[in-house]
Amino acid sequence: MIEREKEVKVFNLDLDALKRELLSKGAEHLGEEKQVNHILKVDLDENSKLKSLLRLREVYKSGKEAFYLTYKIKGKDTGGLRNSEEITSEIKDKDSILKILEMLGVSVIELNYKTRDSYLYKDARFDFDELDKKHLMCLILKLKLKMMKNLKKS
Repeated sequence: MIEREKEVKVFNLDLDALKRELLSKGAEHLGEEKQVNHILKVDLDENSKLKSLLRLREVYKSGKEAFYLTYKIKGKDTGGLRNSEEITSEIKDKDSILKILEMLGVSVIELNYKTRDSYLYKDARFDFDELDKKHLMCLILKLKLKMMKNLKKS
């Protein structure tokens, strides 16, 4: 799946009050999930102006687990919004894909953990993320506006 997203991160708000407000306005609560993110080292051309990220994400929700490999190209920030393109594929065997990537010289450079509580309101997804204390000492809200891109139209 290829997605384009516009994203803004918001810090230091009363996030519980915002969740209540979203629900009172008719937002759909998508649920809470635990994530383990394997940030992978990718050697890009030094002259490339693209900022990119390769990530393997483990997601645990409602007693189920899923794994996703994502390549994210971060575009220019415009008006406080970060514009990105993400290519994501669900992976069935996390350990095998990590071994294949290691054999190709792609290694895990960071491992982080977070809890995400998500809501959908109109065309906006609100992800309330709590990162482990090693990475960030507060809760953050990521507001994402996603536009699906059909591969055949690219």
